[in-house]
Amino acid sequence: MISIRFNLEQVGGEAPSGFTGFVTRASFLQLVKEADPALSTLLHGGYDATKRMRSFYSLKPLEYSASKQKAWFEVNFKLSEVARSTLESLLKATKKQLMIGSAEFLIESLSVKELEPRTLSQTLEQELESADSLDLRFKTPTYFSTKSNFKVILPNLLLMFMNAENDMYIARYASIPRKHVFNLRRKLGFTGVQVKSEIVRDGKKLYPGFTGWVKVRWKELEQNERSTLCLLLAWGVLFNVGSGRTAGFGVLQVEPCKKAIYK
Repeated sequence: MISIRFNLEQVGGEAPSGFTGFVTRASFLQLVKEADPALSTLLHGGYDATKRMRSFYSLKPLEYSASKQKAWFEVNFKLSEVARSTLESLLKATKKQLMIGSAEFLIESLSVKELEPRTLSQTLEQELESADSLDLRFKTPTYFSTKSNFKVILPNLLLMFMNAENDMYIARYASIPRKHVFNLRRKLGFTGVQVKSEIVRDGKKLYPGFTGWVKVRWKELEQNERSTLCLLLAWGVLFNVGSGRTAGFGVLQVEPCKKAIYK
């Protein structure tokens, strides 16, 4: 599992406003298409029903530095072979500039790093030793798909965990029994919620979602349950949560909260 970060400098145009996931993805795929059109098509389609393979990557949309001159976005791959092919295509590409919305950027460099969900999970587990709750921050619009025609546009831990569990199984990374996920969810509760609805438009399509944070607490988690919780959250941090992750939906940040000391 590999992350490719695009380090950019804006050299013209106006910075895109609002949610930048769709325009970031379009620029990324266009860059790949220049060197390997077939790979760009594969990345754009992503889902192969015969192999039960979901999208091969998730996207962290365009972000700016405090000066607004430097910017970056990340593409995180679940399959190393797809990541390698993409990186080879990007290195072959002669185009060193790209448009994101109406802004023109110079590609200063590409940064590549290995992703290991279990390493992040272990770090999070260590932090939880001195914590009694977690803040889950949904940084970009988030929504969850169900078998019905309706999208869930409120925080839903069970849907989030089941999505990550299924994703890990399809990627052949880990197999977590579903009963463990259900039992874990029963031991967790919200003690704070602050979210707002956000509707994203892509052409004529509308995507309702939410951003904001929830505080999650628990009582008497066993060690194996704590490990399962941290692995599910680590997967969400690296590969986003919910639906639309290749377009930058569902970017998640996890912040452990230290136990309060009462005198």
